Amino acid sequence: MSGGHGVSFATSTTSRRAVSAMSLLAVSRLVLSRLVLSRLAVTLSAMTLLAISPLEVPRVGDLHGAWIGAFTHAAESDDELDTIVATLELLVDADADATRQCLRLLADKTQARELDGERRARLAKSIGPMVDNLLKRPATDPLRADAAILAASLRLSSGAEPTRAIATDSRADFELRRRALAALIAAEDRAALEIAENWLSGGADTPNAGAAPRPDLVSAALALLGRLDQPTVAEIVLRRYALLADDARPKAIELLTQRPAWSVKLLDAISRREIPANALNANQVARLLVTGDEALKKRVQATWGSVRLDRNPQREQVIARVRESLRESSGEPRRGHAVFRKVCGQCHKIHGEGQEVGPDITANGRANLEQLLSNVLDPSLVIGVSYQARVVLTSDGRALTGLLVEDSPQRVVLKTQGGKQEVVAREEVEEVRVSPLSLMPEGLETQLSATELADLFAFLRLDLPPDDPRAKLIPDR
Repeated sequence: MSGGHGVSFATSTTSRRAVSAMSLLAVSRLVLSRLVLSRLAVTLSAMTLLAISPLEVPRVGDLHGAWIGAFTHAAESDDELDTIVATLELLVDADADATRQCLRLLADKTQARELDGERRARLAKSIGPMVDNLLKRPATDPLRADAAILAASLRLSSGAEPTRAIATDSRADFELRRRALAALIAAEDRAALEIAENWLSGGADTPNAGAAPRPDLVSAALALLGRLDQPTVAEIVLRRYALLADDARPKAIELLTQRPAWSVKLLDAISRREIPANALNANQVARLLVTGDEALKKRVQATWGSVRLDRNPQREQVIARVRESLRESSGEPRRGHAVFRKVCGQCHKIHGEGQEVGPDITANGRANLEQLLSNVLDPSLVIGVSYQARVVLTSDGRALTGLLVEDSPQRVVLKTQGGKQEVVAREEVEEVRVSPLSLMPEGLETQLSATELADLFAFLRLDLPPDDPRAKLIPDR
């Protein structure tokens, strides 16, 4: 008899013997647990009754999604640790891809502190033996790296060294290295800061003297360091700031404005004129005021004066001035393309380039010059509901600003500048505020020279990329 997925449901003696005692135990624990995903329960019951071997599981097309869905559900619960371990015991030799996804899910939840404290310790104790067995496999085994990263995330000593090796291996896949550094940072591993600094400087990845560091590693380091509540983070980033590429510097500033202690060191650098005050956009300056740190607030006011926390009604006057200046200077679109990458591409995509945090402006917001002027220079005039920024204050002192991706009992997820997603465990959230300001900051004209501003508008006013011979100007009105 066929089960509809190309698997024979024959109940022969041979087939029944294919089910090991351990697999049956895992199946029974899963079925009898309090997991209420009916599709998985029915499927597992069928496996037990009809003697489907774990080796046959990958051939049952509907099972893969059921495994992942059930595992995700179990990982959200405080009482399903037995189910988590039993699932992995069953999957590890039956469905390598599903096992890998489950290992990554646990690592992600641990790093985001959704699995923390006593629950993390219980999981580490329960899953430790299985992870250690995976770490004994050959280096070429596809599950070994994911097991190492999970072990490191859970602060198991067996995972530290292999995870450090992954993060520092210049031949390894970038995403794997990123996940390795995330694990080391979450575990506050002694090597995490050194590895991150090497990524910012190039280190072993750029053996040629004077070579620029890899942009992907720089972006990843700046994105991940925010989770590490250590004052030395600011010292490392400020030490490397002058050597960062133009499009990486805004990410460094975004990082340094997340914690009061880092912001103080940033303001010290500004006072020494090592970093210009206009390197911070209006939203980043405003974020320094919401932390509740009075000493920091006084320093912000001493540097920038009175800081608005709502839309400036005088933006129409700025638009009028820029409109007049554009009549006098047409700008150069190819140079404007470089300006876009530096200040706009962190949040906007155009012609397939950039990050999609705000709207893709290839076909939005550029119908004519007047609309373009308003959207660029007065972004808080009209804010769509889906683009209302949130400010999240965390229990460990971070202030994060971004667009809301998820707000659930387990977590708050923001999409922030640069396109990265910040996952904050619900128990780590102290406050969530809706910002009256657009995530796109006011005051762009203060961060650019008159020439750069003219070049940027020259680029944005073309309907196609500047190198396309068919490109033409959008109308004035």
